[in-house]
Amino acid sequence: MNKSPKEKKAKAKGVKKSKSKDKEPKENPKSEQKEKKAKVKKERKEGQPKKPQSAYFLFCADKRNEFKDKKLTAKELGEMFKELSQDKKDEYKKKYEDAMKVYEKELAAFKEKTSDEGDSDESKKNNQKKKAKSSKAEQKKNNKKACNCGKCDECKGKKKAKEEEEESDE
Repeated sequence: MNKSPKEKKAKAKGVKKSKSKDKEPKENPKSEQKEKKAKVKKERKEGQPKKPQSAYFLFCADKRNEFKDKKLTAKELGEMFKELSQDKKDEYKKKYEDAMKVYEKELAAFKEKTSDEGDSDESKKNNQKKKAKSSKAEQKKNNKKACNCGKCDECKGKKKAKEEEEESDE
């Protein structure tokens, strides 16, 4: 058999000629990536205080101010923080703890202020939605579906609990 120059080059390179042109390559299920849900950022209420920066971020802010002309990378800052003496780390931890105490006081005042305003209709609806979501999540965890057949032990127990509750209300 006489081979064409292209086939000779392909053989020399180790490329094999495909026997069947009809077949499509198999899809690898591992290569298919699952769609990830985007994280929903929890919205802060107006006037709600922010949490203080951690000791590491306080350190990073100081170092960035020190070296304004040189742009430090996160890797460099991480290495600098690791090499930092325990005394210096304790200083940053102390700053963080002080800021955390202030934050906790502000948060308590904020919560007290918002509870004084009373629950609006919107917040009541949101609380109901959260409760419904959490109960659905619990059902999924337990792989049980809520039924109201009245025949299974779970439903009978619910019925008895409702009857006892009604009797106690009367």
